Amino acid sequence: MSEMPDPAVIMMATTMRRTVISATLMGIGLVLVALAEFPPLSAVGLPIGVLGAWYNIRFLDRSIGKLEVDPDQPMKVLRKRVRGGVTLRLAILTAVVLGLVILSRPLGFGALVGLMVFQFCFIVNLSRASLASGKTE
Repeated sequence: MSEMPDPAVIMMATTMRRTVISATLMGIGLVLVALAEFPPLSAVGLPIGVLGAWYNIRFLDRSIGKLEVDPDQPMKVLRKRVRGGVTLRLAILTAVVLGLVILSRPLGFGALVGLMVFQFCFIVNLSRASLASGKTE
């Protein structure tokens, strides 16, 4: 018989799907606003930021999924295993956005706004899922 998936895994998959969809829709709307009101390069930077944030969250999710959890192992050890990759990706993403801001302000600020859009959507969808499950830890 096949095992039923863990409800937490289903909730996270649903949250990620909703986040990607809502960030994409918000990004498209902001690209249209940027094309109308701001320099065109800011519209190019928005998808760069959204994709960068998606990439980071996606790889975080995969690295956590690959962890083998031993019930006797303290959480501190698990966090330490994940921390290095997350820190490296965030440092690279930050360096890329700062480099874009230095090279072209509209492009860099567009990428920064794209990062913020994705993170905002992620927090809203995660909060929504947490409230729906009745757990507001």
